[in-house]
Amino acid sequence: MTLPEFLNPSAEQVAELRQLFREKLEKDAAKVPVGGFHEHDMRWVFEGDGWLTKFLENNDLSMKESLKQLWETMEWRKASGINDIREDNIRMEYINDALMYPRGRDIDGKTVFIFKSKLYVRGTRNLDDLKKCFLYWIERIIREANDDLVTIVFDLTDAGLSNVDMDYTKYIINTFKNYYPCSLNYILIYDLPWILNATFQIIKKLLPAKAVDRLRNISQKNIREYIDDDNMPRSWGGRDDYTFQFVPERRRSMELPLTQNGIPNGIFSKK
Repeated sequence: MTLPEFLNPSAEQVAELRQLFREKLEKDAAKVPVGGFHEHDMRWVFEGDGWLTKFLENNDLSMKESLKQLWETMEWRKASGINDIREDNIRMEYINDALMYPRGRDIDGKTVFIFKSKLYVRGTRNLDDLKKCFLYWIERIIREANDDLVTIVFDLTDAGLSNVDMDYTKYIINTFKNYYPCSLNYILIYDLPWILNATFQIIKKLLPAKAVDRLRNISQKNIREYIDDDNMPRSWGGRDDYTFQFVPERRRSMELPLTQNGIPNGIFSKK
């Protein structure tokens, strides 16, 4: 299945964005959060090209808009404590209820992140805790996939109006839109009931144009265009008889020696 191509930033453009970020750090030092941006996020900016490339792709190579989104993302990650989200500070019962979890690969080899809509009833879960679980999974998937693209599947089998929470849905969409640019391979809506057609149209309007291009309404008739039988759950007609069981993440230590790759002194934070 062919997807629209993103503009491909050059190495020089990535270097320019990095330099603009460095200059903003120096010029607007008073606006940097107390304690500085997190060390992990600073490494993404200064020690690799992949993250900056996504911001440039998302903003059609506009340096001004790319820098703005990058800075806002760094602020959000710091304020939200993204790098501190771990298994010991999230609602593990929500995780173990298998409301959402990664499983298998799509036809392009990207991790599939499944949302089981029928297991969530609006108003029965703490929304802030649910959002934190979502962020835990997204960050873990990105770490384990080395910042590769992700395919999201909203499994709406047997779902009804009570299983749709627009506040939660908007949060998921806006989080990807604002803070995880160009991170989605596909957004698959599986087995959409007719009663939720209006909801689907609302969601579609919330998505940025680049995400709409990757949105697909699928069923058993065409799911194999996106996920093969070996990676497809039996409930979707595939051969994977997996039952969710949580496996703790094996995280690499972030306590690494700092380098001098042009990273301004005093900007790091480990909290």
